[in-house]
Amino acid sequence: MKRGVITAIAVFVTAALAGTGAFWMRSSDSVEVNPSNIEVSAGEARIFKHLTLANGLSVALVSDPSSDKAAAALNVYSGSWANPADVPGLAHFLEHMLFLGTEKYPEVDGYQTFIEQNGGRDNAYTSSENTLYFFDINGLQLESALDRFAQFFIAPLFDPDFTERERNAVNSEFTASLQNDERRIEDVIRELSNPNHPASRLAIGNLSTLSVPQMTDRLRTFYRQHYVAANMALTVYGPQDIATLEAWAQGYFAGIRAQQAPKTQYALPLFEPVELPMLVSIEPRREMRRLELRFPMPETASQLATKANQYVGHLLGHESTGSLLSVLKNRGWAERLAVNSGGLTTSSTTFDIQIDLTPDGLANWQAVAELLFSDIELIRQAGIQEWVFDEQKNINQMTFQFAEKVGPSTTAVALAERQRYYPAAQLLSGPFRLDEFSAPAIEQVLSVLKPDNALVILVHPDAQPELESQYYGTPYRSQPLAGTSVAQWRTPAQAPELAMPKPNPFVPSQFSVQPLAASASALYSNSPQILLQDDSTTLWFEQDDAFLSPKIDIHLLLETNFANESVDQAVASALYLDLVNDALNEVRYEAGLAGSGYSIGLTDKGIQMRLYGYQDKLHLLLDTLALELTEHRINPERFEIKQAAYLRALRNRSEDPIITQMLRELNEWLTANSFTVAEQLAAVQNLTPETLIAARSQWLASSRLEMLVHGNILAHQAKALAERIDTVIPQGGTLPASRAVAKLPPRDFLSRLQIDHADSAMLEFYQGDNSSLRERALYALMAETMSAPYFADLRTREQLGYIVLARAYPIDGLPALLLYVQSPSADAAMVQLYSDRFLSRFAQQLANMNEVGFEAYKQGLITSLTEADKNLFALSSRYWQNIQDDNHNFNSRARIAFEIEKISLEGFRRFYDIRILGDTTRSLTLHQVGLEMAADYRKHVQNIVGKYPLERPKAWPDDVLWVTPTFNNISD
Repeated sequence: MKRGVITAIAVFVTAALAGTGAFWMRSSDSVEVNPSNIEVSAGEARIFKHLTLANGLSVALVSDPSSDKAAAALNVYSGSWANPADVPGLAHFLEHMLFLGTEKYPEVDGYQTFIEQNGGRDNAYTSSENTLYFFDINGLQLESALDRFAQFFIAPLFDPDFTERERNAVNSEFTASLQNDERRIEDVIRELSNPNHPASRLAIGNLSTLSVPQMTDRLRTFYRQHYVAANMALTVYGPQDIATLEAWAQGYFAGIRAQQAPKTQYALPLFEPVELPMLVSIEPRREMRRLELRFPMPETASQLATKANQYVGHLLGHESTGSLLSVLKNRGWAERLAVNSGGLTTSSTTFDIQIDLTPDGLANWQAVAELLFSDIELIRQAGIQEWVFDEQKNINQMTFQFAEKVGPSTTAVALAERQRYYPAAQLLSGPFRLDEFSAPAIEQVLSVLKPDNALVILVHPDAQPELESQYYGTPYRSQPLAGTSVAQWRTPAQAPELAMPKPNPFVPSQFSVQPLAASASALYSNSPQILLQDDSTTLWFEQDDAFLSPKIDIHLLLETNFANESVDQAVASALYLDLVNDALNEVRYEAGLAGSGYSIGLTDKGIQMRLYGYQDKLHLLLDTLALELTEHRINPERFEIKQAAYLRALRNRSEDPIITQMLRELNEWLTANSFTVAEQLAAVQNLTPETLIAARSQWLASSRLEMLVHGNILAHQAKALAERIDTVIPQGGTLPASRAVAKLPPRDFLSRLQIDHADSAMLEFYQGDNSSLRERALYALMAETMSAPYFADLRTREQLGYIVLARAYPIDGLPALLLYVQSPSADAAMVQLYSDRFLSRFAQQLANMNEVGFEAYKQGLITSLTEADKNLFALSSRYWQNIQDDNHNFNSRARIAFEIEKISLEGFRRFYDIRILGDTTRSLTLHQVGLEMAADYRKHVQNIVGKYPLERPKAWPDDVLWVTPTFNNISD
């Protein structure tokens, strides 16, 4: 990737959201025939077109007049496996260099500034086979963005000065990952790979591998060889019509060189056959126990009709009763199982099975492997059945027809990736097609999954290593795998508990959309209304009239302060919910396969659940979840396993990325109901099944129910659902839940961390004065205007590190600006000094900014805020957030956009001077002192003045207040 960490918040999603967004409407009678030359689902309103330019560039176009945003993505069919043998990491390095100026647009930060100034984001990634670049932007600025984007692939500068600097950025990216166990494990696998295969070389690159003579010339040579039109695919997505998009694609990308594409398929096996079977024991940094088997296999792109590898992966990865995972969990040997059936690739690959083991499972890992081979044998003997294929085919067809629309950037990236592998007509439908049931093809895949073709990877703390991998220093030991174990695996004993899955009971059969109770209007949008309300229950309801999908979305909140009032209550509630999830795993898995699912977890306001899926069967899942939540019987063995997993996860938090640990520390300082890892560890160790049941009784007794039902459902049906929940889940509470946030006085605070990592880091948090919409608008606009220049100055010019960001970071509606820099070369105090210098200089940038540039930032942010919800899931999420914010007009984003529109440039300059540079600044700074940087830090920290030192989270001086922000409150 080109730039720093994007902090992702994990949310529940269904399989239907994984597509590029073909969507279905209630009635196709009024829908004109879609003129796309790409297969689309019934009712698709967007127009798709594929064409090939004269220079050989494959292009997919998407016209979506309803979208305010536009996007583009370009995929180069050469990734890290195309690296020259003597320059590992060159493809990734080249990816970085293309962002640093072109002949037509030479400014080093010009591209990023233009994209972000107009409400967009950009990024790139380098994988084994592909390098992909993408952006999104305000739809009105698409043509100008395409002009700039196309120059990446026509005339980049490759400025020698920035070649030297960007090499440091790649090295910073490398060093940031040095303690990541997944990267460390893969470094061992790289070392054991076939030496003639490009997978045996470092993909990311570092200062050593990229320090070769004439680097700029090497970059140009690689670029000329691989960055040619016939080796690329482009997607352009915009609100403009197809003719306009086609003209822009022709006009801006026809200049990419027409040249024969290089050979970028690698048929050599990833591991030399004579080396297998092999056992590799790896010592991780985290406390983890994992058994993984990798089986080399040929490419999969030629098997699109049968997708036999996916069929086998589906059966091995199944989690229903009788599945391999179910049997392993019943024996107390495993906690999780994941299957990667080889993916979609034109090169040799591996079929991977990964099993997270319990301590008892580790002691019996050979028996675990025997069970795996027993399951493979069962599939060979009894699992090659056409009804299994037909069920998958039916679910896939359903998923394609009712897949929900997603954002322009997501769609553009997916179509750019797929152009390498799928026929043009199947760019949308291809991933969902299952055209041919082929028993011989399935048997061919199964023939690969044999003990003599296995690389067996055992990851655990007592690996007794003998070697260290070259780049990541991972301790490991490898040895031939032979003897009685392999012999047993060749003819495994059949386990009577293992069984093939039965037909999935959650596959829906009804897809009709119910008639609207009220007519939809083009003049206004309906919003949720209260159907039921008393002291302990509030039911919100909205029949979907926007997407006319056969799905519903149900949010439930058991609102209580009990679960978060103390660390004991918080961990007891969290572990109980984990056990509920564990008990429902088989049900959840099958429902998920059929396009429905749920999430449940502990939030700041209590116990929150969300169910999403087809109206036909979702009530079954709701009943099951509600009953298990209130009546779960704790299995002592599962309690011990889950308690141990909870403790292990807490201990492993010290190995989280630095930015994750610093954000967690920030949260511990600022929110009243957050607890340190040490506090949680002590509390979890004291838990018993009885304390969990007691906690359940108490939070049920103190809860009030808030519920939103939205989608393909009528009011009386929503009431019936609420009544069913009310019957199963008793509510005894009447008070709303809330949490307090630390309101900083006008002062700059400083706290230090000592994370076990060589990198240093600085995090600065500038808190707003109140939770008013205007305050939120000002801080959002500040982050928008600062993001690109902060990155360009500290990351690109000063080369302080790979991870550099400036972001809006509100907490419970109280706005803030967050700055973060992670550096392998400069201590945190030095980073602080550079950051402070930037903040001072940025005031001058604002002074020099003209009205046109300022208006562009405003309109870009307004476009992002007012962008229409793409699907039912997104609209429900917005509704629910507004309910939690106590904004019953459901217009928070629109009102913030209105406030942004009113901000003047002169007023914004004054705001910046007062809130960032003035005496009324409210800030908290965290410094991570990197290993071996203590001396430099002590020297440079003397130059930082005016910071009030802090010792431990929540040990605030007396003038720090604890407040509960409320919606649009100017007096928080």
